[in-house]
Amino acid sequence: MWTIRKATLQDALSIQKQLHQAYRPIKKQGYNMEATDVSLETVEENVRQHEVFVLVNHERCIKGTVRLKNHSDDMDHLGWFSISPDLKGFGLGKKVIDYAEERSRKRGRHGIYLDTAKDHPWLPSLYEKLGYQKVGVIRWPDQNFDAVQFEKQL
Repeated sequence: MWTIRKATLQDALSIQKQLHQAYRPIKKQGYNMEATDVSLETVEENVRQHEVFVLVNHERCIKGTVRLKNHSDDMDHLGWFSISPDLKGFGLGKKVIDYAEERSRKRGRHGIYLDTAKDHPWLPSLYEKLGYQKVGVIRWPDQNFDAVQFEKQL
């Protein structure tokens, strides 16, 4: 049985480990995404300042994450999306994103923005399958890759 709940500060170390594990293949490909080396302090700060949610199994182990933060007056920014690599293909990623979208609606938002590495092996196609539309490509300062930008109206 899977549960999604709001993260607490007590979850910070497990969130950091989950992000590092889930983003390890991306790091090995050379991408320097924020989540690949996120510090414990940054995780704690995000749990305090934004909405971070965790996917937990029946043993209460964190197996997925997602973060929502303000992008604009009516749009949230979805980030730190992760599912444990050993659970890929079970529909849990969709479950986590659906949860984040519903939470965003409850916050009164009309859309979600996200971005990912343009050449990421599976995320761009996943986001398109979930109804996100490409709106641009950008290279953020301090990143070594082009990011494709997506938006979805809720």
